[in-house]
Amino acid sequence: MSRAAPLAEKEFDSLDAMMLAYAAEAVRLAEADHGMVLDYTPESILRLETVLAARSPVPEPEQEEATRLWGAYFGEIFRRRYPACAWIMAVYPTPQYAGRQNAGADVAMPALDYAGSHVYPLLKIFRRLTIGPTEDLAAFYAKVSAALDTQAARQSQQGRE
Repeated sequence: MSRAAPLAEKEFDSLDAMMLAYAAEAVRLAEADHGMVLDYTPESILRLETVLAARSPVPEPEQEEATRLWGAYFGEIFRRRYPACAWIMAVYPTPQYAGRQNAGADVAMPALDYAGSHVYPLLKIFRRLTIGPTEDLAAFYAKVSAALDTQAARQSQQGRE
C-alpha cells in the first residue's frame, strides 16, 4: 500500500486548507492502492467503506493519521452537499464517547459547523477504524443529512415569515 504524503509535517494557512489537502490525499490513495474512485458524492461512501475494510486493522500508531485522512474525505462529502458547512475546531460534547483513554481531558478536533450544529466526521471514521463495519458510514450520512435537511427547511421557512 502507498504511504500517505507526509501532511502532518506541513503547515497550512487554514483548517479548511488542511482538510482539503487530507481529503485530496485520501482520493489519491484510494485510487492508487485500491482502484477506487472517490468523487465526494454520497454514492462514494460505499467505496470509502471498501477502502477502509481493505486497510483494516489500522495499527494504533497510525490511527490518528488515518482518522485525519479518511475523516477529511468523509467530511468533505457533507461540506460539498451543504455549502454553508464550515470546518471548525470543536470539542466533542461528551469526551467519554470519543474513544480516548483520558476521557476527562477536553480535546478539540476538526468538525463541521452547519448553523450551530456540529458534525464530527473524524470521530465517526475513528470509530469505524477501531470498532469496525458496525460503525456504518452510509447510515450515519443518511441520518445526519436528514437532520441537516430538516434544519435547512426550518431556516428557509423562518426566512419567508
